[in-house]
Amino acid sequence: MSTQTTHIRPTYFEIFTKVLNELSWREVSGFNEIEKTEHKRVLNLINVTNAEVLSSYIWDFQIEKAEIMLGKDETTILSDFGGKIISIWEGSKKYKYIHPTMLAPVSDRRCDVYSNIGSLIITTPSAHKRNLSVIFASDLYAQDKDGVKKAKMENADDTSIIPMPYLEPILVYGTLIRTKANPSFAKFGYWRTLYYNAVGNLRTSGAKSNEDSPRLILG
Repeated sequence: MSTQTTHIRPTYFEIFTKVLNELSWREVSGFNEIEKTEHKRVLNLINVTNAEVLSSYIWDFQIEKAEIMLGKDETTILSDFGGKIISIWEGSKKYKYIHPTMLAPVSDRRCDVYSNIGSLIITTPSAHKRNLSVIFASDLYAQDKDGVKKAKMENADDTSIIPMPYLEPILVYGTLIRTKANPSFAKFGYWRTLYYNAVGNLRTSGAKSNEDSPRLILG
């Protein structure tokens, strides 16, 4: 029985190696041997591709929830959720977002509104303690070998949070078209088609209803 470990999710270094193979460039034997400028550029473009795809849409696998508590008459929370707030709930009551400049005139008796500036969430006072659920889209686009999320891939065994089977074609072919960035290059059209198909399939797989179906415009 084979004891060889198979990576379910391709790592940063494996994606890098696949890009080199497609470009017919010589492979490097280890991540610590990456010294050439063009190799470092490929590593950067893998992260650029990853971030551009993940920031282009609110994907269901990015949505997370954090529970916070506000004491009586407390109105502010300073917390970096690592992403964009989608909504705030107190039980089954959804808070309404208002612009920060409109918060002050709101009656103190109305506590079902919020605003935010950076990492600061602001609401109006309440006569009772509040347990709030913050729904947000994470902007931590990568994870390490233990599954701990991080902003971007840095180490050989880091990987993207893009789900399988879309992760590899999106990152490999997306990186390739950015590396060459020349439509007249022989394989450019082929790579671009595979990249757009993979992104389109990812978007379709994440839609839960016809109304939620994303509109993908291919350039």
